[in-house]
Amino acid sequence: MIGKTIERDNNKYHIIGMTLFDEAKLYIIEPYIELENLKRKGIRNQRRILKEHEKNECCYLHCSDFYLGSKRLQVQGGTGGCLAYSLDDYGTVQLFFNMMNSGWEVPEWLRDEDWNNLQLITLNIANIKRLPKYSSEMPITIIHRPNPIRYIIEKTITLNVGKSRSFYFTDRYGDRVQCHINHVSLIDVWKDTEKQLSDPKLAKKFSPEQIQQAKKYSYDALEQTCPKGMCYIGIEYECSKDLNLVFYSKQYLTSRPEVHRGSSSFLLMRLKPDKETGIHNLPLKGCVIQTPVSSDTIKIPAELFLYFEKSNEWTETV
Repeated sequence: MIGKTIERDNNKYHIIGMTLFDEAKLYIIEPYIELENLKRKGIRNQRRILKEHEKNECCYLHCSDFYLGSKRLQVQGGTGGCLAYSLDDYGTVQLFFNMMNSGWEVPEWLRDEDWNNLQLITLNIANIKRLPKYSSEMPITIIHRPNPIRYIIEKTITLNVGKSRSFYFTDRYGDRVQCHINHVSLIDVWKDTEKQLSDPKLAKKFSPEQIQQAKKYSYDALEQTCPKGMCYIGIEYECSKDLNLVFYSKQYLTSRPEVHRGSSSFLLMRLKPDKETGIHNLPLKGCVIQTPVSSDTIKIPAELFLYFEKSNEWTETV
């Protein structure tokens, strides 16, 4: 057992300990905050769904390594969930009983906490054949590799096919960020998919039956998401800060979710520019708006809806 409480930014986290059955697992209790917008009534259009995607963050779910003293524990994924939903889960309840039977002492601050305000993080630890030894004097070092920071902008912008434009937006720090849209194009996704699936290199890796099945799956999915004769919108842009911008059409943001059949899931498309640097000597990046439009479309009412900012790796020692 570890039984270590960490206090940071007015929050408390508790490393319970580890188990080893088929694989080693490390258990951590964290604060859980249910966002109010998930409880709101009303029409759930795509804009609202995208905003609701700002789910409760799991702090330790994004760790890559734990060190108990000099012993490295390499994290290979994990799961997290509110403890309130585990009251009827025999496995979770039994886990706590097993931990207490093995010597875990519930810290005083945790005894009166509401399970609605807590979540259990379960981390999968790689290549462990026996549980490492631990004593309270051992330092614990944790390597955090957090997900990119997501920040909603909702800036209205009209895109013109074949034309460029520049504009500014304010980032989460209050800084003025300049964006240059160098090119807006229509992407014939059917043509691109047919070209990819006709690549002679595929015949060297897959059987004719496998290629035929891949074609059927791809075309069925395309028929539901972008019917033949329609196109997606490609955007090449430069930004004065190292941010990944995400654009959506107004049409998509005001629409409601559609129910697709069968093979409706289709890979998220990315646009990779041919050059690394644009005409403004800034990194050249791409974004695809996966809203089908007719091949003669000229103007697209859209929004710079959000951006992603890289998060730096950081080390915590407790």
